Amino acid sequence: MVFRGGENALQVLPPLIDVIPEARLNLVIYYLKNDEVNEAYTLIKDMECVLPKEYILKAVVHAVIGQTGENKDHMRIAQNFFQMVGASPSECDTIPGRQCMASTFFILKQFDDVLVYLKSIRPYFIHDDDFNWNFGIASAAAGEYKEAEEGFLQV
Repeated sequence: MVFRGGENALQVLPPLIDVIPEARLNLVIYYLKNDEVNEAYTLIKDMECVLPKEYILKAVVHAVIGQTGENKDHMRIAQNFFQMVGASPSECDTIPGRQCMASTFFILKQFDDVLVYLKSIRPYFIHDDDFNWNFGIASAAAGEYKEAEEGFLQV
């Protein structure tokens, strides 16, 4: 299933949710990739997070719900989870930690701060369309139009 783009995920993962913790996370990711946000939220809403990847995934689910439904409560929750990971001493200097801080400031519409974090990890994502799109959006919002154009042209 992992090597076949999620094929048979709905047969393989559900029975493993209470046995293998990663099964729940992988099923949430499957649901997000297939635009089944409510199912992803149902699986993750009551999950007690321990690891950074769990907080990040929970933040992403809340952000998606917040953006699609323009729900400020979900966006606030997402921002809090992203900030919790990004500001933690164990994660602040990691790529996921910097992505989380960029996401925190993106939600807060503080685009100069977004760029501080995105620029610090940009060499690792030079060919990543999602990264370049977000970099372009943040750069344009911060008035850095040349950098915005460069980001968009790489998409």
